[in-house]
Amino acid sequence: MFDDLPDDWTCPVCGVGKDMFEK
Repeated sequence: MFDDLPDDWTCPVCGVGKDMFEK
């Protein structure tokens, strides 16, 4: 899922960067 997001994507709800979602 997150692979489709840009590297600078930020969660619109929680406001954290995609790097916070690393598996």
